[in-house]
Amino acid sequence: MRPIYFFWIVFAISLYWIGYLYQDFLMNLLIAGLLCVATFWLKDFFDRYVKLNVLSSFLCVGVLLAFLIVPLYFVGHKSLKFILDLDMETFSFFLEKSKTSVSRALEYFPALSSSVDKILSNISAESIMTYIVKFGSYIGKYSLNFVKDAGFILVFLFFFFYYGRKIYNYMLGLLPFEISQSRSVFAEINGVLRVVFLTSIINVILQGFAFGAVIIWFGYDGFLLGILYGLASLIPIVGGALIWIPIAGYEVYVGNIATAIFIALYSLIFIGFVIDNLIKPVIIAFIKQRILKTPLQINEILIFFSILAGLSTFGFWGIVVGPTITAFFIALLRLYQNHFSDKQDW
Repeated sequence: MRPIYFFWIVFAISLYWIGYLYQDFLMNLLIAGLLCVATFWLKDFFDRYVKLNVLSSFLCVGVLLAFLIVPLYFVGHKSLKFILDLDMETFSFFLEKSKTSVSRALEYFPALSSSVDKILSNISAESIMTYIVKFGSYIGKYSLNFVKDAGFILVFLFFFFYYGRKIYNYMLGLLPFEISQSRSVFAEINGVLRVVFLTSIINVILQGFAFGAVIIWFGYDGFLLGILYGLASLIPIVGGALIWIPIAGYEVYVGNIATAIFIALYSLIFIGFVIDNLIKPVIIAFIKQRILKTPLQINEILIFFSILAGLSTFGFWGIVVGPTITAFFIALLRLYQNHFSDKQDW
């Protein structure tokens, strides 16, 4: 057996066992690596003013962590304060009044009235609080997993920042391509991830501001609901509906039908359609053309749909995974076209 064949057999076996050994950390490593690629410009910025590599790496992780921790802390603090200040008698009165209103509305639908009345009879302030406590325990359980994964991602992210340039140079030498070819592939992926990262941040801020600036005129906490709406916009499929539907429902309950219709239409048409589907591709095109130094050859509409595909397939982290897979595939096609294909003009 030729040594090279034996090497590839042994390498494939060792690669399998490496994947099996670190399977619980592979997604965290992937997310940390992609975040590092998307935000390595932060490292370049801090390196201009901070000479210690370890300090600049910590600063990069701290800045990214602040984007996540500060809004969540504010929302958690406000939510906890609301629960602690909740008057059970007022809540019980509100609930009973709501049940009475629903029962009266269903008098026009006799077929539904009996079944709905049975459901309403089992609903009380105590049962809802019990459900909230039980739901909170589930949230706490999954929050622990999220915190654990986020902790590993932050640790891996720090090391990727710290050793980023060495890893990049090592990968350039490891790949069986010319250095210029490898650089073009990495530059394409890096550019797409930067576009996606900046677009996601701008989209969250834009949607949150658009909702908060309007909802404040109806007597709500525009700052809190704006943050909640912006964070909810990152959730696949449902997005900001988690915020505006309960508010519109409450406005219907208190009799402000026009206000409820306005909030629903404003959220669906202006925020959900105009901002998310029309303005977002424009933002992608602007960032691609004006902010990136390296021009990308991937259409902004394709980047937009790769984000949607990533969200539907991988959930929240599909924001970065989907565009990465798309950019890598297209970069390989372009590499083949330019350097390995006999037909250079197709």
